[in-house]
Amino acid sequence: MLRIVLTLTLSLMLIACQQSSNTPAPNEKPELLIYSGITMVRPLQQLATEFEKQKGVKITIIQGASGFILKTLKNQQIGDIYFPGSTIFRSKPENQQIFDRYVLVGYNRLALIVPKGNPKHLNSDLNQLTDPELSIVLSSPGSSSVGKATEALLNQLKLKDRVFENVTYFTTDSHRLFKSIQNGDADLAVNWFATTKWPETESYMDAIPIDQALAPKRSLELILLKYSKDKALALEFMTYASSKHGLETFAQYGFLNEEELKMLSASPQQIKVLEPNK
Repeated sequence: MLRIVLTLTLSLMLIACQQSSNTPAPNEKPELLIYSGITMVRPLQQLATEFEKQKGVKITIIQGASGFILKTLKNQQIGDIYFPGSTIFRSKPENQQIFDRYVLVGYNRLALIVPKGNPKHLNSDLNQLTDPELSIVLSSPGSSSVGKATEALLNQLKLKDRVFENVTYFTTDSHRLFKSIQNGDADLAVNWFATTKWPETESYMDAIPIDQALAPKRSLELILLKYSKDKALALEFMTYASSKHGLETFAQYGFLNEEELKMLSASPQQIKVLEPNK
């Protein structure tokens, strides 16, 4: 049975994993442990449930802010697959010693997020983030992929200092950004576009697209961990998730548009071996 674990219990769970025997019981199912950024957990959960039923395996998904999970992974070195919200974590040289291979399954896009119906009549102008009349909530760059991407965008536009001075508060991840809109704390936030496609969020908020020339889409990749105890099974799941059906599942949750789905589905996605600094 699929298990989804919040990061509040992550460290305790990993310690327990380390203390348990590496030898499976005679009738024990093969297991995979997957770490996912919060934004992508819904399609991942759907695919993992299907894979469990087809293969007779057990999958545990630990969800949380991508940066927080990575720090824990580097310390504990337990698990099979890492699924962050951006390639920025894979591409850093200091992180690459724990990664093996990766495969593309979709894209994350930054968007301006407003309460449903856009009551303040805001638009795509990023200078609005400096308006003291608006309550602005952002994710911290140190904890999440959306925070890092937002910081990079603001640096590019030379707006970071002015925006950060105007922020009502910083939060830790995409889910808490949604909560800031739902609770009425934020007039405007920056989050991944796909978060507006969650069943529980659609009635609370709308997305205002940001020009892709300013904020290019970010590749979403399943990454095999070097210390995986069952690389063959992990690679099999990565192949399943990047298949035509897998890509269609990610598209349903806003991670691929129609054109991208058609292009990626035309040929099977290749699982690539990580090359240093690539």
